[in-house]
Amino acid sequence: MNMEENDSRQFTFTADEKETLEKLDTVEASVSAYIKESQRELLATRYYSEFVINTKNGPLTLNNVFITAESDQEGKISYHFRWIVENENGEQTIEENIVVDAEGKVFAIDELGDYLKDLEIDIEELMAENDKEQGRLKGISERGDAEEIKKALKSRAQGDKEEEEKDDGEKAEDVEQDLEAQGEDLEISSYRKIKDPTVAERMPEVFGNGEEDGIAFSNKLNRFVMITKKDGMYKINDSLETAETAWKSVISIDENGDKIERKVPHSLMQVKNNDDKEIAVTIGQYGEVDIETVDVLPCDERIARGVRTQGEGRDKEESYDVRYAFENAGIEYKHDLAHQVNEIEEQNREAGVRDIDITEKDYIPNTQMTWGQLMQETGESLPVLVERYNREMAKAGAEPKKVVETIEADYQNISHERKR
Repeated sequence: MNMEENDSRQFTFTADEKETLEKLDTVEASVSAYIKESQRELLATRYYSEFVINTKNGPLTLNNVFITAESDQEGKISYHFRWIVENENGEQTIEENIVVDAEGKVFAIDELGDYLKDLEIDIEELMAENDKEQGRLKGISERGDAEEIKKALKSRAQGDKEEEEKDDGEKAEDVEQDLEAQGEDLEISSYRKIKDPTVAERMPEVFGNGEEDGIAFSNKLNRFVMITKKDGMYKINDSLETAETAWKSVISIDENGDKIERKVPHSLMQVKNNDDKEIAVTIGQYGEVDIETVDVLPCDERIARGVRTQGEGRDKEESYDVRYAFENAGIEYKHDLAHQVNEIEEQNREAGVRDIDITEKDYIPNTQMTWGQLMQETGESLPVLVERYNREMAKAGAEPKKVVETIEADYQNISHERKR
């Protein structure tokens, strides 16, 4: 490609530079001609050999995708996902199947439309996450002055970025100031933003009804309080009862389903007008605040699931397998999990062991196989296997060894389409 002296594009490449350059040039030539009619301006194009989006249906991997950043007449930036498609005659066309608008809302066509339905993402953060993975980002082409481009691409997210960079004390001050303006002087000493993208699906009556959700500690009340941000102002989340010191334990399942443990949280907040839903707050060994959504079962057991908060990576988000199990198995799944924990606790008490902490290293009761070995053979998560084992054991005449053999045989014959 011949570059004119006044061509202000700036290119950055990782490998296969010539091929990458040709592909970027093909996409940009097509896009520039297409968006000219709508008076949009092409700011930059990023080429990924692989780009991953985490959705409520699990991770979505897009291969050989070009993401163009485009500015409209009002300066709002949208991001367009495009692919080079070649027909039988070798003719190439550029197809656009996904758009992320200036507010982060996602629009998609064909089967991607159902997969990405109602999804909102922080595209800058998502690109940064993918950029960290070696080999995904193949090249970048930027148009215009580099500093102006950098400023334009970050203008929409700058406010959020500055907010993220604030320390705990600064954020607590912002919350305290907004509450004081509303006549609520709670002496907020800490605040932690909730970053989990799927928690609103678990508990819509509490989360996702404002611009932001978080948890704070009030020195005046000596309690934790849930905070929501609406119309630019931090407010007390009034969908919850006042936090009470917890005397009841919860059965906590980690984000990957690799560990089940019983613990007593620092406090519990009941959802108003719903006795079956609570929020558990736990203080970690290093002083960090962890929150979990809690389902209260008819037997009064409590099943807790973690919520990713600020400062935690995406690996702290609940995995697709765990989420799928909870969403599709119903109340019996949770009840059987609790029943299995009770059974193991009883065995531990008889053996003089006090704490319940089921991990993949533990042996399945009355067998020579560990849960981890069964997980490896079946490809299934720990909570699903514990629930399945308990369900089979509840049948008349069931024996532990035969139950495990039945589970192994079933998984040898099942193709896990949902994991593909």
